[in-house]
Amino acid sequence: MFMERLKVCDVMTRGVVAIHEKASVRDAIEIMADYDISGLVVTSSMDRVVGVVAEIDVVKVLDQCFDDVTVKEIMTSPAVTIGKHESLKTACQIMQGKNIHRIVVLSEETSVSGNGDHPTAFPCGIISISDVIEVIAASRQKIITSEE
Repeated sequence: MFMERLKVCDVMTRGVVAIHEKASVRDAIEIMADYDISGLVVTSSMDRVVGVVAEIDVVKVLDQCFDDVTVKEIMTSPAVTIGKHESLKTACQIMQGKNIHRIVVLSEETSVSGNGDHPTAFPCGIISISDVIEVIAASRQKIITSEE
């Protein structure tokens, strides 16, 4: 099937919007709204990927002052990561197995353990369920068009 042939780098959203772990939840909300995205990569002072913060994480602190809560307090950590040359099928298996909607794509080849501990690699993209759905829809459209 096409899922084994496609690589993460063929499907991922390039570029990474990141936020520092000490930033406020309000800052995260503003960045997500400005970029019209549902999650951010969280970095440490060493620019190391330490987690991901998503809209669902923000919902967990709706009853608190967004200026008083840091991204580090609500993020999912460690970040689940994958190398850009891994297969799309592998990415889907990780998302399904960990019940997550996005994976941070790293520039270097990494193990698929998803533990986020890759100090020499840097984030070069995000692969999300939405990216996968778009690929499936596009491939289905090609099949339908070729049948006509």
